[in-house]
Amino acid sequence: MEPLSSLTPAQHARVLDLCAAAEAADTVAPLNEEARLQLGRPDALHWVARDGDTVVGYAQWQPANATGQLVVHPDHRRSGHGTSLFAALLADVPEPAVWAFGDLHGAQRFAASAGMVPGRGLHIMERELTDAVPREVPEGVRLRPFTDADADAFLAVNAAAFADHPEQGHFSAADLANRQAEAWWDPAGLILAEDAEGVVGFHWTKRHDDVTGEVYVLGVHPRAGGRGLGGVLLDAGLAHLAAGGNSRVILYVDAGNAPAVALYERSGFRVVHTDTLYRPAAG
Repeated sequence: MEPLSSLTPAQHARVLDLCAAAEAADTVAPLNEEARLQLGRPDALHWVARDGDTVVGYAQWQPANATGQLVVHPDHRRSGHGTSLFAALLADVPEPAVWAFGDLHGAQRFAASAGMVPGRGLHIMERELTDAVPREVPEGVRLRPFTDADADAFLAVNAAAFADHPEQGHFSAADLANRQAEAWWDPAGLILAEDAEGVVGFHWTKRHDDVTGEVYVLGVHPRAGGRGLGGVLLDAGLAHLAAGGNSRVILYVDAGNAPAVALYERSGFRVVHTDTLYRPAAG
């Protein structure tokens, strides 16, 4: 099975159908947002498994993130398609790391059979928004919505705040433009914190629907550490989502980022499940 540098519109549509069937069966999406965006871009490698004319499996490798994702149609599991896709991935990517969203039992068994072990966890946390109230902003700081003129400043703060993050740390102008082209984009939902030296932090919110909102990205420049801006920005974003009618909010945070997890727990968030990145076991 050879990798594809891009998908045709027909392949793109069939992979989305496959993902919808898997999500309906598993109650968790098999591809994350970045992978879905990559379906229409040439920045990833793609493998498509077929049974006759039916697309029964799909795998993707993202060189920029050095991670892969893999899904098999619920009606075609335990037929070797996952093994074939993983073997094809191995042929082009030595020792790949692969996400298991929801870390379902089937994914755990597959990872074990492939000699993979958990390497990183990503918590999905949630809380209700019935009591979301903004807190007092520190002196010398103001909060305001994002404008197009803020793109460079936003990207600079993001790069500084997530310098050691494997994905968010290399978020680019192209990545920003791709999100701005999405139906959910709302500049008022990207709240900036600004002091005398410029933009120093942000809380980017996302509305999924009339009920659920998301703490999409929350970042503070290291130069502003210790000023409580993380909590201020968090509460401002939650209040924004609540004012727009959302009654529930979710977020994704690295399980190993203890300060961030603690910040969210103090705000009433709880872990509902954890995605797991599997890596090859040490030899």
